[in-house]
Amino acid sequence: MSRPSDHLTTGYLLWRVTTRWRAAVDRAVAPLGLTHAQYSLLASLYGLSRTGARPSQRELADYTGLEPVYVSKLARALEQRGLLTRTDHPADPRAVQLRLTGEGTDVALRAIGVVRALHEELTAPIGGTQSRPNHELNHILRTLLGIPPATGTTDDNGREPMAQPPTLTGQDIGEAQGAVRGLLDRILADSGTTSTEYIALRVLAVRGPASSPAALHGLLAGQPQLGLDLPGAGELLAGLETKGLVSGSAPDGPGPTQLTSQGATLYAELADAVTAVTTRLYAEFDPADLETAHRVLEQVVERANRLRGEL
Repeated sequence: MSRPSDHLTTGYLLWRVTTRWRAAVDRAVAPLGLTHAQYSLLASLYGLSRTGARPSQRELADYTGLEPVYVSKLARALEQRGLLTRTDHPADPRAVQLRLTGEGTDVALRAIGVVRALHEELTAPIGGTQSRPNHELNHILRTLLGIPPATGTTDDNGREPMAQPPTLTGQDIGEAQGAVRGLLDRILADSGTTSTEYIALRVLAVRGPASSPAALHGLLAGQPQLGLDLPGAGELLAGLETKGLVSGSAPDGPGPTQLTSQGATLYAELADAVTAVTTRLYAEFDPADLETAHRVLEQVVERANRLRGEL
């Protein structure tokens, strides 16, 4: 004898799953002050922003599958909460460009974590998100929606993400450091001062006279970007003293090690030149991106030092 459930259509089952999923997401992100629709917009905007894109409202509507008018309504509400900004699009005066704020990025990341956990819970009966049945289901749904087969992972909305940016590596950090160091060398070229000498002058200018020359030698030798050992730090400071820029550089001297008036004047001139160029270097970056980069690099330094101690 057949049961009523034996005759459920694919469309009906998809509608039930979608309804259950939307309600579950609404409950899960409610503590963050979001609805499912708002989460979809924030998460999609975050995913696109990671690739460097600054989508318009229409582009985000196309990506999420939401109506442009609805995206505009959602964006206005999120803008009022300070989670994103809406500005004129530089390439199209008729379009509005969307960008997450720092708070918006934080809320988006927290919400994505919540929804990922919910996704695992939803797919648990078929083995979880990494199971073969889930990948097969994903492929079937893509076929029904006319979405090309995935070339990598899928996002939490079931959409194929834009090409993912490369993961940060030591090579990236090294290349960035080399580029900035090269820029510093170029700024200093006409002064006859090397970047290493400039950094030593900056240490003395910022910290003031070093009452213990030996401690100053140790400080400079402990700066990884300088690549100096204790003898090298001694040679650096001795060279600056020979130029008349520093006094009291001998590690066993009575101290203090300090800038001479000539050294202080030169450092002030060089610092002004460096500041003028580095201001241009960082001018086009989003402050939230710089804050994130600062946190990541701080953690890289901390973890690298810890791992070095464990090896």
